[in-house]
This record gives sequence, C-alpha cells and structure tokens, in this order.
Amino acid sequence: MFKKLGILTVLVLGFILLVYSATRSLDFIRLTLPADRAILAYFGLAALDGGLVAWLLSYLYGSRGWQRVIAFVMILVDLVGAVAMFTLDTLYNTGKAGMTTALTADELETAVLALSAVIALNIAAAVAHHMTDPDQLKAQAEEEAFDKVETATLKQISKNADQLAAQLAPTMAADWMRNTQARYMAQLGTGKIPTLLEGKAEDVTPTAPVYMPILAEKPKAQPLNIGAMWQGLFNAAAGKGHKFQSVTVAPSPVVVDEPKPNEPEATPTADPSFTEAPKP
Repeated sequence: MFKKLGILTVLVLGFILLVYSATRSLDFIRLTLPADRAILAYFGLAALDGGLVAWLLSYLYGSRGWQRVIAFVMILVDLVGAVAMFTLDTLYNTGKAGMTTALTADELETAVLALSAVIALNIAAAVAHHMTDPDQLKAQAEEEAFDKVETATLKQISKNADQLAAQLAPTMAADWMRNTQARYMAQLGTGKIPTLLEGKAEDVTPTAPVYMPILAEKPKAQPLNIGAMWQGLFNAAAGKGHKFQSVTVAPSPVVVDEPKPNEPEATPTADPSFTEAPKP
C-alpha cells in the first residue's frame, strides 16, 4: 500500500511542477509571437514540457533498438529546454518588476535561438524515431532484397532473349517462307493474288479478271493396222471362209435414227459370217 502511495505522490508532484513549468514556458513563448498569433504558443510547448512527457512514455513503452537511444537523448534535451524556458521567463518578469537585473537584448536573442534549437531537435528526433522503427527497417531490407532479385532477373531475361532469338529466328523465318509459298500456290488458277496488308497475308481479288484461254486438243487418228489386214487375207486364202478384219481408221460419231411413232425399234443382229480377227 505504501509503495503505491509513494508512486502516486511522485506522479502528483511531477504533474504539479510540470504545470508550473509549462505555464512559465508558455508565457515566454508568447513574448516571441505577435499578439494576433499568441495561440501558437501552446504548440510550442510540444518541444518543451509536452515533448518531455512524450519522449518519456516512448522510452518506457514504445521504443525499440535505436529508438530507445533517440528517446533517451530527447528526454534530456526537453528537460534542459523546459528548465531554461521557465527560468528565463522568471528572470524576465522579475527584471521588469525591478527585483533583478533586466535581461538585455543579446540575452533575449540567445534565449530565442535556444528555443528554436530545441524545437528543431524535436522535429528531427521524431523523424529519426520513425525511420529507425525495427519493423520499417525490416520492410526496407526486404524491399532492397526484392529490388536486387528483380534487377538480376531482368538482366537474365535480356540475356536469354538474345539466345532465344538466335535459336527461333531461323525456324520462324522458314515457317513464314513455307506459309507464304503455300498461300501463293493455293491461289494459282483462281484469279486471286495473295498480298501483304499491314504485315498480314490476305487474298485480294484483282479488279479486272484474268481469263486464261484453253485450247481443245484435236483427236488423234488411229494408224492403219496393216498387220491385221494381211492376217485376214491370209486366213481367207487358207480356206477358212470369207473373213474380214474390221479396221477403224478414225473415230467418228455414231448417228442412231430415232424410231418413228408406232414403229418398234430395230434390234441390231450380228452377222454370222463376220468374225473379229484375232489381235496380233
């Protein structure tokens, strides 16, 4: 119980003194601001008493790694700044009342520069505190590793592309040649001309059709078969009867008379005295 009471007493004491220090610091900061901007003095306390509390909580509960070093340094800086500000404000007011020697212009200028330095250090420390976050450092390291992998991959792809092009170019060129030849050969005699439009082979019908004259072949006359004629005459002289060899000199059209109405068609009969000579 007494332990908790001692901790509570210290907290109350620190809070009361912090309020006093903040009031004095606020009064001195107002001296550096125009009357219409006196409200900005409250924001200046973030670099003094307010910053002291913030860095103390960060050091105890939120900082890791280099963040703890930054938080500890800023605790000391803000503590010195807060003490300096409420001391200067006390000297300034007692000097105006004639209780102490009034501050000179050079001393006030030095105090203003010190206040600006404390504010600047708090801004820089806040940025560094975020940059040294272990989670952020890990993420940055992973991003750098990914960048190295992607860069190496792109270089390898570019190198492999040259090799792949050297391997595929002859095959693709030969395939294009075969396809183009096939297109031209497929259009022979159709009146269509293969052409290339925008890099794509297409079949285009010419404006004027091309007519190719075709000459009919004359029928060839069959030669006179002298051997067959002599064979027939020889058979007749041998007493085998009157037999004749039918010789066709040239093919001729056969005209067949159409039967008249009410008249039956004549059925051709074979001549018994006619026999075909054997082929030599």
